[in-house]
Amino acid sequence: MYPMKRNTLELRKYQEDACHVYNFEVDKLLHNHFPVKVFQVRSKQDRNVKKVIKAFFKDNTDVENKVAKHFLSEVAVLATVRHPYIMGMDSMGSFPRYFAYVMPFYEDGTLTKVLPSMHQEMSDEYFVQLCAAVNYLHNKKVAHRDLKTDNILITEKKVLIADFGLSDILPTEDSMATKRKGTVVYKSPEQFLKKQFNPFKCDMFALGVVYWCMVFKVNVLSHEIEEPMMETVRNRLSPTSIDRLILTNLLEYQPEERLSIFELIFLMEESCFLHRIAKLKDY
Repeated sequence: MYPMKRNTLELRKYQEDACHVYNFEVDKLLHNHFPVKVFQVRSKQDRNVKKVIKAFFKDNTDVENKVAKHFLSEVAVLATVRHPYIMGMDSMGSFPRYFAYVMPFYEDGTLTKVLPSMHQEMSDEYFVQLCAAVNYLHNKKVAHRDLKTDNILITEKKVLIADFGLSDILPTEDSMATKRKGTVVYKSPEQFLKKQFNPFKCDMFALGVVYWCMVFKVNVLSHEIEEPMMETVRNRLSPTSIDRLILTNLLEYQPEERLSIFELIFLMEESCFLHRIAKLKDY
């Protein structure tokens, strides 16, 4: 079967369930990696209204139990959080072949896309917004566990943290975990060295990697890095640079020496970030 014809038949199948319930029609597939598929839809009543449906397919095997667990975990987090810099969820449901939830569609894409054109003011603004969102999550005892530029959406000059499929709601900020999660290069060093580690400190390491990408305008996932990230920081940033101070304290090898989100915001309040931090007091 020709690829175009096969894709057309696939799109029609999706419209039988979720799209019928929510009165959408499918525009295109955005992500197709079984058992998760993400597709862009638009309202049948108003063609200008676009949404995204994330579907977790059932296959009557052990994989289905794992899929259901991830879905329920993600939905539980999204149902709990409400923040201007965190992706929202419109609705969710269970259908014969898959679980699914509906979320807004963000036209501008991901942080990865804008890295090459990022200027200093934009980088500073986005980073403060990310800090506000991470501070909110950690205060809610939510560890994202997969922070990276691909999981940060851009819309109307602001960021939105997305993809909570690997997140956890933990009892305290000192909670320890044993299960490794997230993209390999974004995992903090202790995940490879210890049986137990603090997911909140891992989030801070990942936030450091994201900021490194913003400062140097390159995504570590898609480019071959010639030297370790910390070496780049030491070789290319001034010893008195606030960016160097932030990065060295977030990419710290020893987790106990790494800044918490509260400590990071406190540090930024004493620097050129002060006026931006002041705007975000309520977040």
